[in-house]
Amino acid sequence: MMRRLCALAVGLSLLVSHDSPPALAVDATICRHVSQLPDDCGSAIQRKFDNLRNQRYAEIELFAKDAFRNGFYEASYNTTGLNGGAESGDSAPESIVHALNVKTLAKQYQALVVQVSPPRYWTIDWLSDRVGAVRSFGGVNAAWMGDRPASMAAVSSKPAFKAYRAMFVPGTAIEAFKKGSKVYLLDDSNDRTWVMRYYTDKALDKLDRLGDLIALPSGWKFRTVILSKDLILEPKSGVTAVTVDDIEDEYSLTGPGHSNFRP
Repeated sequence: MMRRLCALAVGLSLLVSHDSPPALAVDATICRHVSQLPDDCGSAIQRKFDNLRNQRYAEIELFAKDAFRNGFYEASYNTTGLNGGAESGDSAPESIVHALNVKTLAKQYQALVVQVSPPRYWTIDWLSDRVGAVRSFGGVNAAWMGDRPASMAAVSSKPAFKAYRAMFVPGTAIEAFKKGSKVYLLDDSNDRTWVMRYYTDKALDKLDRLGDLIALPSGWKFRTVILSKDLILEPKSGVTAVTVDDIEDEYSLTGPGHSNFRP
């Protein structure tokens, strides 16, 4: 069906997810995209995932033409908490994810393009967000965790990442680092501080010396901090500011409008 009905559903159950308070960022119950992709936005409910630090996951992104807005968008599915990940700490087993055929998946879900992220590892301790239906992608289960606008370049080919550039994307997730956790920070040349939310295989077992491994721009600095209180990331305006380093680890902006304090 081409219509998307916007209603907050109840009764969705996800393994390893727990009830959580409503997100404070924005009222995200309105689904804004219309396409042939599954309508998993309309059935989403608020969920919380705990004990995420160092858990491995992957994202599967379905791209489609938005018939209502005459543009493109992507529907993002996340493996966190699925595929035995609650017990093993790995919700994206390499033997399965590596074998995924994106052309087959695109045909299955009537998507223009399907992209599968490289393996990622959370540095956050917990997150709360709207989570939709769990779907199977060639034997990998992943849950809907957001729609966002996409460019023509993203649809036509896998875009090259842009290291150390601020990117602004719609966001409803609340993510947090607990008191006593070690966080990995970038201070940029504009006096802003960014906190790492996930790292890649390239940084595996190397986080404490990451500052010696990445090529920082002039005026940037890498540092680590042990938190004296919880650090909570929340996009007050409904937009999340992120950046990536040159080995594709991702960081979120901290400070007013983005987090409860700047570490």
